[in-house]
Amino acid sequence: MSSEEQVLYVSPLLYRLLRAADGALVIEVVVGGFAMSAVRVRLTAEEAQAYAREGQAWADRLARDIMARPSFDGRAYDAPG
Repeated sequence: MSSEEQVLYVSPLLYRLLRAADGALVIEVVVGGFAMSAVRVRLTAEEAQAYAREGQAWADRLARDIMARPSFDGRAYDAPG
């Protein structure tokens, strides 16, 4: 995590929601089985609105989707570190 990022939420489901330096929301999710790693997905405007409306329940669903498909249709990238 860079110093410009703000942690908004840390979940026991092995993900966290961050606000990037530019204000965008990013979800970081631990994925994998034997070799675990973390990936990040930058939320679209529509996804950010859904999070604003539904909060943690929506973020939990998104994290589970990313865990099931770690590339998240090519949108995921490796978390730093």
